[in-house]
Amino acid sequence: MNMNVIVQVIILGNVAPFALRFTNKFELFSECIVWLVMYHLICFTPFVSDLQVRFKLGYVVIAVISLHLVVSLAILAKDSYRSVRSKRRDRKASKFHDQQRQEL
Repeated sequence: MNMNVIVQVIILGNVAPFALRFTNKFELFSECIVWLVMYHLICFTPFVSDLQVRFKLGYVVIAVISLHLVVSLAILAKDSYRSVRSKRRDRKASKFHDQQRQEL
């Protein structure tokens, strides 16, 4: 799994398969988050015998996933706000044009 994520990060970094630059960067960010979580999951095996260290690494994994969740939700909220604002502006313009037609 780690090798698969590494290959995907390399491909995303070099090829940039999406049309928008922001989409490429966000996808690269998401893959890096997956990469970090995958490396931390190795520490939950018998490779790390100290339970306190595993417990603290659990908080690190929660923090990394929470970071990704907050960034994703912020982007979603921003896009939703722009969409609603655009639709509202279109409705106002449509009502204005309807009033102008009625006056003529």
